[in-house]
Amino acid sequence: MAWVCPIAVILISQCLLCIVTASDDRWAAFSQLGWQHGDRPSHDNSIVVLLALRQRNMDLLERKAQAVSDPSSPEYGRYLERDELYGISGSSAYNVDLVEKFFSELPGTFQFSFGKDFARYTCTIACVEKVFNTTLRIQKGRVAPGTTPIRASEPVRLPVNIQNALEGTSLNAPLFMPPHPRQSKVMPFRYKRSGRTAPRVRPMMVAGDQFISIHFVAYCKDKVVNQDTVQNGICRNSPHSRLITAFDVLVLQTATNWQKLVRVPAVPDTLGEKVAKTEDNQTCTEFNATLGNIQNYASTTVRIRSLFSDGSVSDFSDPSEVMPSWPMAYTTPSLLSRNYRIPMHEPVRHPRNSISVAEFLGQYYNPDDLDAFFKLMGVREWGTRPKLSLIGENLPMAGSVLGGEAQLDIQYITSLAANVSTFFWSVPSIELATRQEPFLDWLMQLEDTDDSEIPLVHSVSYSDDALTMPFWFKRRVNEEFMKLALRGITVLVASGDDGVSGNFVAKEGLKYCGVNREEFPSSSPWVTSVGGTQLAQENVPVCGYASEDVMVQCPHDGEVVCTSDKGGGITSGGGFSSDFPRPWYQHEAVEHYLHQTDNPVPSQDKLKYNKFGRAFPDLAALSSNYLVLMGDDLTAMSGTSASTPLVASMVARWNEDRLQQRMPPLGFLNPLLYQILSKYPSAFNDVQIGDNRCSRGSACCPTGFAAARGWDAVSGCGSPDFQLVAKILREDAMMSFRSRFSGPAQPLALDAVQGPGWMFLIVMMLLQSLITGFVVFVLMGGCRRWKLVHAMRPLLDG
Repeated sequence: MAWVCPIAVILISQCLLCIVTASDDRWAAFSQLGWQHGDRPSHDNSIVVLLALRQRNMDLLERKAQAVSDPSSPEYGRYLERDELYGISGSSAYNVDLVEKFFSELPGTFQFSFGKDFARYTCTIACVEKVFNTTLRIQKGRVAPGTTPIRASEPVRLPVNIQNALEGTSLNAPLFMPPHPRQSKVMPFRYKRSGRTAPRVRPMMVAGDQFISIHFVAYCKDKVVNQDTVQNGICRNSPHSRLITAFDVLVLQTATNWQKLVRVPAVPDTLGEKVAKTEDNQTCTEFNATLGNIQNYASTTVRIRSLFSDGSVSDFSDPSEVMPSWPMAYTTPSLLSRNYRIPMHEPVRHPRNSISVAEFLGQYYNPDDLDAFFKLMGVREWGTRPKLSLIGENLPMAGSVLGGEAQLDIQYITSLAANVSTFFWSVPSIELATRQEPFLDWLMQLEDTDDSEIPLVHSVSYSDDALTMPFWFKRRVNEEFMKLALRGITVLVASGDDGVSGNFVAKEGLKYCGVNREEFPSSSPWVTSVGGTQLAQENVPVCGYASEDVMVQCPHDGEVVCTSDKGGGITSGGGFSSDFPRPWYQHEAVEHYLHQTDNPVPSQDKLKYNKFGRAFPDLAALSSNYLVLMGDDLTAMSGTSASTPLVASMVARWNEDRLQQRMPPLGFLNPLLYQILSKYPSAFNDVQIGDNRCSRGSACCPTGFAAARGWDAVSGCGSPDFQLVAKILREDAMMSFRSRFSGPAQPLALDAVQGPGWMFLIVMMLLQSLITGFVVFVLMGGCRRWKLVHAMRPLLDG
C-alpha cells in the first residue's frame, strides 16, 4: 500500500531509539486473568486506539482537589472550571507537538481531547500493528454479545521520545467483564424415568416474599414416571398402579426449626403442568405449585410425597435434592422510598441538577419498558422537562443487547430522582468491535463535555479484578476521577458482587481464596464506592435468641450485609487497595475498624491484604431482589450495581437543596461522608451483621471481612438515612454562609443556633443581602456567567 513506505521511513529513522522496559507495564503485551489470545483480526478492519498523554502538576491538583472537597477547608466547594483545570494540567506543549507530529504524518485519523491529555488514533489493523510494532489478536473470554475485544499480544514498541510523552495506550488496557446483575435463568432439568415412587423436585426452587414455587414430577406405584395430565388423572395409564389424588409438601426451614405441611389436591385449580423430559429423552408431565405464608429470611427447602387412591402414600423425597432458597421481600421503588425516607413523589426542579448512568459493552434499555415500569410501580410522571437524554446510541444495533444492567439503572434512578435530568451515557456508541477501552473512552468524553452540560452525578456499575490490571491504567483512571472532583462532579462506583476474593472464586474454585482481590475502579480513592445490603429480621447482634430465661425477637426487618450464602444472590465487595494508600478522609474510621473487637479483622496468615491501602466501600444500600421489567415480565435481580444508582439518586436530591440555595453541588462525597459519620453516626443505618467471605453461588472462602459497629470493610459507613443527611447538609449550607462573615465555621448543629453573637450575625447577613442586591441590580445584564445554569461555584467567592 502507498502508506507503507512513509511508515517505514518514520519508524526506521527512529528505530534506534525504540525501547521496551521489562518492568514498565505501559508497553507490555496484554495479559489479564480470564482472557486468552485468540485469532488475528482482519487486517482491513479499522480500530480506535486511545492514547493517554503525560500530565502536568498532578501534585498541585491533588492538593487543590482535597481542599475543594473537604468541608473543613475554606476552599470547600470552590471548584475549577474546565478551562482553569486544563490550563494547570494537560500535557506539556512539547509533548503535544511531538505526539501530534508523529501521528499526523501517518495514515489514519488523529484527534485530541479538549485538554490535549487524551487522543484517538484510528487506522486499520495492519496500520496499527506497524505503527506500534506489535501483533493484535482477538481476546477470548466472557465477552459481551457482539463485541470483539482486540489487544496487543506482543509488547508495544514506540520511539523513545513518543513513549516518554505517553502514559499508555488502550492496546494493553484491561477488559471489563459484562456487568452484574444478570437475569436468573431456570435451567431445564432431566428427570429419571423410573426407580422410585416419591416425587422428584427440580433442584432450583423459586422464592419470593413469603412464598415458594416448586416444579416436580410424580412417579406411579410401579416406579415409572407419570405421563398423564391432571385432567385425565395422574398415573391413569400406568399399569398395576393407582391414581395420585394429592401431594403433601413439607416446607423446612432448618435454621429456625420451622416447618409447614401443605396438602395440594391433584386438581387443575392447584397444579400447573407442562411437558418435561427424562434422561432418556422420553416425555413426562411436570407439575408446579406455589405455596404462600412462608417465613422470610430463612434457608428453605422442601420434601414432597404422593397420596394414592388406595389410601397408601409414598416416601417423602430427599430434602438434599433441592437447593435451599431464601424468601425475602422484593425491592421496589416504594420499598426503597419507605426504607430510606426518600420523597419519591417530590420532583427535582433546578435546571442544572442532573444525573447519569454509564453503560458499557453495548447494553441498551427499552423506553417502552420504562413507561410500563412507571405505571406498574405507581411512579408519577413529571412533564416539566425531558426525562432522559442519550449520549451515544440506545438501539438494538449489531452487538448490542437489551441488558438487565441498563434496565435496572434507568428504571430505578428515574423513579427515585423524580424529574431529574437523566443521561443514559452509552460507551461505546457505535462500532463496538473497534472500541478498545470503555473507561478511558468514557473519561475522555466527560472531559470534552462543557461545565454547563456535564451531569453532576454519575453512577457506574462496572468494576473488575484490580490485580489483573496494569498499574499505569489504574493510576491514570484515578487521576481522571480526581479531575472530575475538581470540577464538582460526584462519581459512585459499585463495590463488586463477589466478596473479598473476587469472581475467580466462583469460576475457578477456592484456590483463589486467602487474598483480598479488590475491584477497580471501586477501590479508587477519588470515587464513592457503594456496597450491598439485604433485608433480614436478625439485623442486630442479639436477635432471634431464645433460652429458658430469655427470649429476644427483632421488632422489624433491617439491613445486613448482602451475601450469597444468605440468599442475597451476590456478596458485597470490599477490602483494601494494594495500589493506592489510605486517603486522608478515612484514616480515623479505618483505624477504628482495624482495632475493634466486635468482629476482628483477619490475620495476615489467613488473608493477604494491605491494611494501609485505600479501604472500601464507603457506603452501602439494598442490593438484593430488585424487580426489573424486562419486556412483559418482572424479574428479580441483585447486585451492587443496584445499590449504586439508588445512592446516586439520593445525591441528586441532596444537590437539589444546595442548588436551590445557590450553593455548589456536593462534588466528591467521601470527605463529607466520613465527617458526618464522625459527628453524626445516626445519619447512617449501621450494618453490623454479615461478612464477605463468599463469592456468588455456593463458593465460600474460609475468611473475609466482617461487619462491625461504625465503618467496616464490607458495608462502609452503612446505608444513608436520606432525610437526616439532608438535614445535616442544610445546616452545613447555613453555617457555610454565616462563616463568610464571622470567621471559621463552627461544628455543625442540628438544633437551633445558640450562643452569643447571633443577633450580630443576623444584622450582618441582612446588610450583606442589601449590598449584594444592589450590586446585582447595577450589573444585571452584563454578568451572564452568574446565570443559574452555571451554579458550579458558590454564589459568593469571598
